[in-house]
Amino acid sequence: LQCSMEGTVKEVALLGQNLFDHKAALAPVIERFVDTFERNARHKEFDGILRASHSLVEAAATASDRLLQDGRLVELTGRVNKLADRLEQLTQPIHAQEHSEYLAAIKSEQDKYVQLCEAEGMRKMRIAAGIEEDRLN
Repeated sequence: LQCSMEGTVKEVALLGQNLFDHKAALAPVIERFVDTFERNARHKEFDGILRASHSLVEAAATASDRLLQDGRLVELTGRVNKLADRLEQLTQPIHAQEHSEYLAAIKSEQDKYVQLCEAEGMRKMRIAAGIEEDRLN
């Protein structure tokens, strides 16, 4: 085990001139942040946010009073609302009621079949136990 003063000082980094120099500690953290930032393409997200904010600033700077006064904005809003209503109607299932009735009928038939099978099984168990005699054969 070899311990030199210089190695210890470099490891601890408490020299007077390095007391407030945090590069050694922060460099790996900064490098990891930059690597993660670039690998996850966060810079593209920030670019998108900046573009959106510029668009908002431009939109705020437009003269919308004129659009409100001549009714074009109200008309456009009405058309968008009508389109939204039509799209919402397209999302509603057309044959939902028929399908649910079909499934209910199948479930009812299956329940009847299960009851018949259970009744037949119980009858055979009673015959096997000698509680009931076999009248069908």
